[in-house]
Amino acid sequence: MNKEFKKNFFTCLLAVLLVVSNLLCRKFTNFLGLNIGVDFITFPFTFLCTLLIVNLGDKKDAYRSILSASVIQLLITISYTIAINLESHGLVSNEAMYINEVFKVNQFNVLSSVLAFILSHCLLIYIYDIFKRFNKELSGVVVGLLASLFLNSVIFLSLTLREYDFMFIIDVLLGNVIINIFMIIIITLIFYLLKDKKEIVVIKEDSNEIKDLGIEEVISNKTKVNKTSNKNKTNNKKNYCRNNNNNNKSSKAKSNVKKSENKKSTSKKNVNKENK
Repeated sequence: MNKEFKKNFFTCLLAVLLVVSNLLCRKFTNFLGLNIGVDFITFPFTFLCTLLIVNLGDKKDAYRSILSASVIQLLITISYTIAINLESHGLVSNEAMYINEVFKVNQFNVLSSVLAFILSHCLLIYIYDIFKRFNKELSGVVVGLLASLFLNSVIFLSLTLREYDFMFIIDVLLGNVIINIFMIIIITLIFYLLKDKKEIVVIKEDSNEIKDLGIEEVISNKTKVNKTSNKNKTNNKKNYCRNNNNNNKSSKAKSNVKKSENKKSTSKKNVNKENK
């Protein structure tokens, strides 16, 4: 598949996962004795989408995807809020109110979620990019996921659970940290299965560095090298022909000089004979 199509697909998936996570974030459950939000099923995979977008493109593409997903979430929240507050027709049951009772969408919680989403994903991109520069991609993935998931949990829980007891918040935060460790393992495995395969090609430059290029870039570089080599060959042929022409001209000039010298010497001899 085309890289642009993949980037657009993961951007759409990123927005969908963010919206679904915000619908589930206010529901808590007891999982293996831990109090955690049920959004752990969906939200950690937003970081997988961000990593794949960075891998397919660059940091700018990932930042654009994060911004697009955040705008989509805000637009859906605004539309949902307007629709819920509009007066319903008396003959038709207001089923939207039942949906609102189930999900209990809170505008402040959505804003807190978007803020935590943007900051945590930007942190992931920053850490991943630093480690990748030193050819430590795996370490960048693991450390970036640990730091970004922890930052997201701290920001989101401290803002949305501010009316709850402090120990309950710590308990939920601890549960999120533990469950996120399992999710990091899963996300890392999926990332290396789905990431864009690249070849390592040595390009001889002034610094003799090894650059990590994609297959398309490798082909383009090979074609460029072939074109330059062909140009060099043609230029060498032209130079060779020019040198041969110059050599022929110089040899002709030398022969003419010798002939003129021979004529002068013969003329001098004739003059000497006549004087005698």
